[in-house]
Amino acid sequence: MDLAELASICKRYQKLYTGAIADMLDKRGFRSQVLPYCITPYTAVKTVAGLAFTGRGELAENTSDNDSSLRIAMLDSITPMTISVWACGGHLTSAHWGEIMSTAARERGCLGAVVDGGVRDVDFIDQMQYPVFAKFKCAASSIGRWNICEWQIPIMIGETVIHPGDFVFGDTDGVVIVPKDMIFDILTAAEEVYTRESGMRRELRAGLPITEAYKKYGAF
Repeated sequence: MDLAELASICKRYQKLYTGAIADMLDKRGFRSQVLPYCITPYTAVKTVAGLAFTGRGELAENTSDNDSSLRIAMLDSITPMTISVWACGGHLTSAHWGEIMSTAARERGCLGAVVDGGVRDVDFIDQMQYPVFAKFKCAASSIGRWNICEWQIPIMIGETVIHPGDFVFGDTDGVVIVPKDMIFDILTAAEEVYTRESGMRRELRAGLPITEAYKKYGAF
């Protein structure tokens, strides 16, 4: 799809919520598409939507390690309308994403980051109005602690396999991954759920008994 079509799809996803999207994936047998509960928004902007730009890294072997050249090459290769998604190998003692990486990625058209690891410089990132989802905050640099290894390859976070080009959608409830060949199908199905649940919500607030609402609208 071209960038204009992708921008339209992202805008439509942004009107939805992760629960509706996850439910539609469940109905189709894809029951491992929600990332672990600990990956949540750490920034003021709490919604991300775009194609996965994947990467992975590992624990550094010694403190003299410096992956700066790989980091720069990775950032230079980012494509527009993507979300930078990182598997950090279980490393818990540094930040894997920060303000400078956010700035560089945004200049390449990256719309946010989802990191199975740490983030720092959150106040600066908030000034950019840039969304970053992470497992934790940490002030320590990753240099000499953790190395970028490769990018735009299949990765696994929790029980979810993420391929480059899969659709990433996150909100305050978490992050869900839509396989690339299901992006439009899940979008239209979740839009129908949104419309149905909006009607149910409206009638419940107007006093309709839950039993009657369930008969009219079905599962919720």
